[in-house]
Amino acid sequence: MFAIFLLALALQQQSAPPATGDVAPEDVIVVTAKKHKCRLSIASRVISDSEFQKRAAEWAAGRPVRVMVPAGTDYQCLAKIMFRLNDHGVKRAAFVDAPAE
Repeated sequence: MFAIFLLALALQQQSAPPATGDVAPEDVIVVTAKKHKCRLSIASRVISDSEFQKRAAEWAAGRPVRVMVPAGTDYQCLAKIMFRLNDHGVKRAAFVDAPAE
């Protein structure tokens, strides 16, 4: 019984999302979702496809990534982001609510 508890505890620690202090500001993706558009920005600027690919390679190597989601963002936009990250080998991203303005 104790072994099962330790195994469950170890699995929970492995799948925990990155802590707030572990993610650098340049690794926080901010989603800007307007009607029929889903834009990604980092450090208040929209990122290009080539920059996204470069950063995705770093994130796939284990660098934590957080996606800040403003209220009212379309779920299709969020799914598109995760599929795009997955296509580049990123298996883990933390989706968090954007702070209220």
